[in-house]
Amino acid sequence: MSSSKMTIFHMSDIHLGESGVHTQDFRRILDGIEKKCQEADNPLLLVTGDLTSDGLREEYEDFAREFLKIDVPNIIIPGNHDERNYGSSVFEELFGSRFKTFDNDIIALFAADSAEPDNDAGHVGRENYGRIREFFTKKDDKVKIFALHHHLVAIPHTGREHNVVEDAGDLLAVLGEVGCSLVLHGHRHVPWYWKLNDMSLYCTGTLLSRRIRGAHSQAYTRIELEEGSASFHLHEIDGTIHDFAEVQLHR
Repeated sequence: MSSSKMTIFHMSDIHLGESGVHTQDFRRILDGIEKKCQEADNPLLLVTGDLTSDGLREEYEDFAREFLKIDVPNIIIPGNHDERNYGSSVFEELFGSRFKTFDNDIIALFAADSAEPDNDAGHVGRENYGRIREFFTKKDDKVKIFALHHHLVAIPHTGREHNVVEDAGDLLAVLGEVGCSLVLHGHRHVPWYWKLNDMSLYCTGTLLSRRIRGAHSQAYTRIELEEGSASFHLHEIDGTIHDFAEVQLHR
């Protein structure tokens, strides 16, 4: 397969433990993604939080039982629901650090925990800006991607705004400074794309939660990276696929 192409499967807001969210549906989706990865260029599975409904151990264990079976390179970070009931300790036990990086010949990805215990608002924090700057230094030949759970810019069709990352302005300035091309997140259960200067920001919506907005459905996103562009394809859980957006990426 071509080394100049990459496919990112991006899911978020699974919410295992929520009424009406079933592990067998999660298993079916993971099986489908694993099959697609066999045909994909340099596949990566990115999960941007809210694995659980209430951060409970049994919810985490249900998630891990299915997720850890998949044989695909992956990056996984927690969301605000995962840090309820001191769930961050269970996350670290099962999945390691709440901050992760991924680096190959095509992308440099920094994934940050933007959640805080028992607080739905997002926060990354000045104490992490140095780590972000250091990671992206001398990676100008790669597509620079920042992933987190919360949104940095308000999303339409989601009601009154309360949960934009508290330090979004400062964080966006840091990401602009280091030449970040793409921000990937969840939290809001509506797929959406914004362009901000040279940065593309994309929300993948919810994979399985019943708390969807209007006519939107549960879905994950397949992101194809090739020759300085990114195309976003929305895979609804009923099998429907929508070509959502195509953008040029700044390097």
